[in-house]
Amino acid sequence: MNMRMVGLGTAVVLVPALGYAAWSFADSAAVGAAAMAKVACSCVFVEQRDLAACRADDPPGFEGVSVEIDRSRQVATGSVMGVLRRTAVYTSQYGCTLEP
Repeated sequence: MNMRMVGLGTAVVLVPALGYAAWSFADSAAVGAAAMAKVACSCVFVEQRDLAACRADDPPGFEGVSVEIDRSRQVATGSVMGVLRRTAVYTSQYGCTLEP
């Protein structure tokens, strides 16, 4: 009975902690994907640089965010682990803006 209470107590503490950690990571990853999409879009379509030169200027910690450029649609998409994705679109009137 005592071991059962310890197991239950551990589960009561661990499940919310793991849930919070996953939520926090997803939130941070989405911000990172959005930041890289916007920066890459501005660098490629506004400054007319190639993506490799743009990525060389990335701040530390953004190595895990991949960026794809679609020149025909003038969009940049940042993604973390291929799951969390954000896209920025270039228009001549507004420059690069994030899609909702």
